[in-house]
Amino acid sequence: MTSRVWLSRDEDFRPGAELFRSERLFGLWAYSATHGQLLLRADVMPEGHARLPTTVEVLFRLADAMQVQASYRGLVIRCATEEEAAGIYGGLPDDYCPAEDHHRVLVLESQGVMGYVLAGGVGWCEGVLSDLQPSFFNPFTPYDPRWPAKPLFGVGGELDIASPQEVAEAFLTGLPVGVRRDRHRHLHLLTAVTEEDGRRRPHNLGVFLTEADAEEARRLVEPHVASCWIEPLPVVL
Repeated sequence: MTSRVWLSRDEDFRPGAELFRSERLFGLWAYSATHGQLLLRADVMPEGHARLPTTVEVLFRLADAMQVQASYRGLVIRCATEEEAAGIYGGLPDDYCPAEDHHRVLVLESQGVMGYVLAGGVGWCEGVLSDLQPSFFNPFTPYDPRWPAKPLFGVGGELDIASPQEVAEAFLTGLPVGVRRDRHRHLHLLTAVTEEDGRRRPHNLGVFLTEADAEEARRLVEPHVASCWIEPLPVVL
């Protein structure tokens, strides 16, 4: 069973109110410039790398100013008091202007250290996260029928992109069992349509590691077929 909470209404953010508390070890997991998404995740024991039975993720949206840590041993998220909010805004550049007029000042506390995120909303989710599912907040959807390869949709730092060497090694040696698929890369599928006796037939001609190779193959194939195109396919490692 998965539990979810999402807060975005004015009445959800009373000054000084505690919103979230956990004793888990959280890591800064992903950022996407699309909708200003910032994701924290807790799924391992603080004393080591053993996986916990459930994963907890915290997502901030419309986040455009922040002071965060790479990891948190225990985490409290609360609304800033009016005095704290004034101090945080006072430390920002003079020309800072929130992307939205309903941004909230959220304080992050851990082991006596305080940070903040200015965001439009915050939510969290706890449940069993499949090794193949990159995040609770970026699931498969029939409206965009491609397997999600990244924790967050949109444009991000792309630090989790696998190299061509990693992809080749995965094909040659296989993937370890029971390890999360946190790396991804897009391969390039070349598809062509041939026409014979008035019938058109599609053919998947090959998958290429680089877009340049796929484009070169398309150039060689194109004169001999009715049409051809390249489609990027996410590969989860």
